[in-house]
Amino acid sequence: MTFLSPLLAGIGPAGTRIGRLLRAGVDVIGSDRFLVLPFVLLFLVKAGRAALLLTLLYLGFVTRDWDTAFPLMLIALAYVPFEVLLQTFCQAALSKMTYDTLRKGRISLAATGGALLRRVFTLFFIGLVSTLVRYVSDAKQNGFFGFLLALLLFAVREVWDLISNFGIAVIMVERASLGTLVDRLKALRQHVPETLVGVIGIDLAGSLVTSLFAGGVVLGLFGGGAAGYIFADQLPGAFLAKFDEVGVNTLPTLAILMISFTLSALVQAATVCAKSVYFTLLYVMVVRPDELPADRRAPLEAVVDGMPSPA
Repeated sequence: MTFLSPLLAGIGPAGTRIGRLLRAGVDVIGSDRFLVLPFVLLFLVKAGRAALLLTLLYLGFVTRDWDTAFPLMLIALAYVPFEVLLQTFCQAALSKMTYDTLRKGRISLAATGGALLRRVFTLFFIGLVSTLVRYVSDAKQNGFFGFLLALLLFAVREVWDLISNFGIAVIMVERASLGTLVDRLKALRQHVPETLVGVIGIDLAGSLVTSLFAGGVVLGLFGGGAAGYIFADQLPGAFLAKFDEVGVNTLPTLAILMISFTLSALVQAATVCAKSVYFTLLYVMVVRPDELPADRRAPLEAVVDGMPSPA
């Protein structure tokens, strides 16, 4: 964050506040070991989806064990809704932990679990809407009207990303009704640059890093396939696949894809958690800065300084 601060400061006061928010987020994450738990759980779930897909590839091309593959295919179909719902609860847990760290300097897992249980139906609803938005935004569109529709769906996804991330922070900090949530969202009108960083900027940074692993897919399919063909007899026979009379060992391909997908899952989980911490900090700074005790407020005074008061 040290090298980013001068760059952001060059944008103006809003850039300076964004840099301070990002530094405050890093300080919060490093202040308690329990804050890593939602990230680890989310990473394991995202990496598990990759492992499930690769297992299906193995069963489909190598063993041809359709009796085992069929139930796994059903699990794969249900995996995305499960992942999105779990991601919602991980975001909520991390938001509560961040808020407790800011106010008390410590985290209570029991208090976090209790807060999740009290808001389980609201979080479940957010997760369901997030699942629907994900399915709709991932739908393939063709032609000019498809392009316009894709732009519209992108806008809908980003707006919902703002509502869900900021809304989760509001829900976990206070028992917010729909009217309260709308009122809190209105406070962001005075903080458009900071909001855009949370909605688009963090996603863009995560996408850029994830794109670095996209080459692993190409390398796995072509480079791994070539290696599997050339060294088919030297590699374990359990991974040998037959395409007509041609034998290709799938171990290099599966290994490279697994590494690529695992690193991608790591970045995706980090991106989700970064947004959760960022929007919780933004919420506290904009709406409830007076709740911070003196000893916890001191490191964050620079963030609060210069922020316009909410209407």
